[in-house]
Amino acid sequence: MTTIYHAFDQAGLDAAYNNRNHTPDFQRYVDRWAAGSDAARATVPSVRDLNYGPSPRQTLDVFRPAAASPPGGRPALMYVHGGYWQGNHKDGYAFPAAQVTAAGALYIPVTYDLCPAVTMTELVAQLRRAVIWLHRNAAGIGLDPHRIVVAGHSAGGHLAATLAQTDWTAHGLPAAALAGAVPLSGLYDLEPIRLCYLNAACRMDAAEARALSPIHHVARRPIPLLLAVGGAELPELVRQTRDHGAALATAGVAPEAIVETQGGNHFSIVDSLFEPAGPLWPALTRMMGL
Repeated sequence: MTTIYHAFDQAGLDAAYNNRNHTPDFQRYVDRWAAGSDAARATVPSVRDLNYGPSPRQTLDVFRPAAASPPGGRPALMYVHGGYWQGNHKDGYAFPAAQVTAAGALYIPVTYDLCPAVTMTELVAQLRRAVIWLHRNAAGIGLDPHRIVVAGHSAGGHLAATLAQTDWTAHGLPAAALAGAVPLSGLYDLEPIRLCYLNAACRMDAAEARALSPIHHVARRPIPLLLAVGGAELPELVRQTRDHGAALATAGVAPEAIVETQGGNHFSIVDSLFEPAGPLWPALTRMMGL
């Protein structure tokens, strides 16, 4: 056996990041989210497919409460979908809109271009562009730019963590451009991604993988951060979350909590974010100032 990463050979590393094989009934989650998203688009006031960048996929939706925005605008949850940087679309993730808007916030799912059509570096740049767009258009969409929280799942968790550690002053925004972040089952070290089957689409070399790995670029600027992962996920996903939490703590910016949901899988962790009695939803609403 030829090891290529830690104790993994190629087949083992590929299996270690294959979430669909590990959760054979994943489609039932996807179908339920799609049905809930259709219902949200039919019932929750929204403005959809706003372009934050030049390509057709650089779009976002703004779901809002029916009542007029208060002076200064509302807080917002910006949601970044997963799909290992090569699949999915915001339209399948509108389902939380009713709950988020009922709490008094905007719900803003974001779509971005996918690998291999773009590089990972460009993909990350697009998500930063989305945050910049929200700040520059805050008044027009009824947003309080001081209360934007970003959450994302899987690849979206990687992107949420990257946004949380971005130096926003370099992009013309306040240092506190985000009020908090909740990465779910995120990928914080991209070296195993570079070495496994996923890199056929992502096309990273070692330098790009390191440059885009949040674990290697922990910001010293504190931002409320909650890390979450399903307790029954693939061990590599759990390890990545624990390792990133440890790196943050070592840098003096420990996350508010690291939540490992008992029995949770890579797909149920998304539902866990919106469980009113769970540990994640109360933390999320606090971050938004609700």
